[in-house]
Amino acid sequence: MPSLRRLALLAMLAMLAMLVAPPALADTLYRVELLLFRHAAPLEASQRAPYDWMRDALPLAAANERVPTLGEVAARLEASDGYRVLLHRAWQQPLGERGVRLAFSQGEPHFEHFPLQGALGLRQGRWLEVDARFWVNRFGEYGQLLGSQYLRQTFQLRPGELRYIDHDSLGLLIKASR
Repeated sequence: MPSLRRLALLAMLAMLAMLVAPPALADTLYRVELLLFRHAAPLEASQRAPYDWMRDALPLAAANERVPTLGEVAARLEASDGYRVLLHRAWQQPLGERGVRLAFSQGEPHFEHFPLQGALGLRQGRWLEVDARFWVNRFGEYGQLLGSQYLRQTFQLRPGELRYIDHDSLGLLIKASR
């Protein structure tokens, strides 16, 4: 019988340790801000935006949106010759190891595409792992997709760091803070 008692005691101690231990894998709440802009004449990709551009991505919930803090940066870009802010969003969301992929679109849809569309994947690892995919689309007289500018970058982001991504004729500023 002492071994049964010992086993029960070990089980209780293990459960107690799980309750007291810090949640190592728990999601952390982040405030994320994204600024996508054009900084040169459009350079279209050889491939048009895919029809399934939103695959595995969820639209940003309105309840999670926040007031952007990089408004002054956006205003300076707009005032600079040759720069145009295309998308500026801020939101709050929990991030964990499983990650989340958010879909963004702007403008009136033309069939399955928007003038600006994209997805941003975020996952908590040692640093934040970011997968950014954005298309700026050009349409014909009848709404058909003629061409797309495409930005695709995967990178790591430290919490609190403002990161600039330069990609052909598009630029991306992103910041994620706890």
